[in-house]
Amino acid sequence: MELKNSSFISTCNASPPGTIYLDLSPPLPPPYLQATALIVYTLLSILTLGGNALVCLIVFQFMGVITVTNLFIANLALTDLFIGLFCIPIVLISDYLLSDWPFGTFMCKFTSFAQSVFVVCTVYTLIAMSVDRYIAIIHPLNEKLTRKQCRLLIGLLWTFSILFSSPIFFDMIISHACFHLDSDNITEYTQTTCEAEGLPPSLHTAYNFATITIIYLIPLCLLTIIYIRLGWRLHQSRAPGEAHSERDAKIKKSKQKVIKMCFVVVIMFGVCWLPMQLYSNILRPYFEEFVHQDYVPHVYFAFHLMAMSNSCINPVTYGVMSSKFRDGYLHYWQNLITCCGLFNTRIKQKKSHMKSMSMATTFQLSRRTYELSMKVQDIECDRASNGSVPCSIPFLSSQRVSSDD
Repeated sequence: MELKNSSFISTCNASPPGTIYLDLSPPLPPPYLQATALIVYTLLSILTLGGNALVCLIVFQFMGVITVTNLFIANLALTDLFIGLFCIPIVLISDYLLSDWPFGTFMCKFTSFAQSVFVVCTVYTLIAMSVDRYIAIIHPLNEKLTRKQCRLLIGLLWTFSILFSSPIFFDMIISHACFHLDSDNITEYTQTTCEAEGLPPSLHTAYNFATITIIYLIPLCLLTIIYIRLGWRLHQSRAPGEAHSERDAKIKKSKQKVIKMCFVVVIMFGVCWLPMQLYSNILRPYFEEFVHQDYVPHVYFAFHLMAMSNSCINPVTYGVMSSKFRDGYLHYWQNLITCCGLFNTRIKQKKSHMKSMSMATTFQLSRRTYELSMKVQDIECDRASNGSVPCSIPFLSSQRVSSDD
């Protein structure tokens, strides 16, 4: 990038090597956007972690039989869990709270690489799950995918995701920009950012094209064809045996529920990630004038929030469209309420016990104090009766004297 101001450059000699000097104001998000991002991303991260952890718990503990579809759902929940754990908090800190990259070079590379791995794995898990449903309904006599084969396939999906995303690890680098904060170019602000500038421009362009094609366009077309055919077949098909109308209805209804749930998950992924894919792979690399507009931070916030919210929406989709997941949510919610109730009961019992102990201790101290005071009074009265010291308690001494007489 061209250097904008030579006098300003001379004041930034202490900046890190490779610093770009700009005679501009630093691109900081407005305070209200920072506050909004803090609240929204914190809630989103908590809901994403809690919801997807609960999905994994339901699949592996609550459900008696783990089906192939449920294994795919658990893998989707795992990728969403990692997004909530790594991607959302780091974006919140670096882009909004600090407006600076504080995590170093390795985390710059690893965070972008990891997010790409999770997204690629999600996309191809959706494809694998949809193809499995397609074969089960369109070709019901073909051999079905076993759980062992499904686990092997999931392992291959993760391997492919890591290999496909590996160029990002070499593309992401730390860059610095030095900005002036006053008209005299005296006060400086050096911003550290994590940018995709490590690869040559030709390779970077080719990888962006491959990403939006292989990760978004081709899967979207393939999934559209699959679900159109599935919907048409379910509309026309009947189970073998005309006499078993009730069995036909149950089988058809069960298949429709699974297909509808998978379809909604695919649609939500496509809708949530489309704006971010366009921004990251088309608008930001090739439309610099758009990127420097004042409204871009708000656009980026909306697009990124849509993409990250997909990880939070999936557990809700499972609960709305699957009775088994609803039962699982209810089961663990009741357990949580019971545990909280027992915890509160124990706290109340402990407080009541401590209060009783305190009252008993107070009573014992009062009794001992009373007995001690009575002994002191007896001693004083004995001395008074001997004529050495007058009794300090007149009515007690009078009673003692009368008794002696």
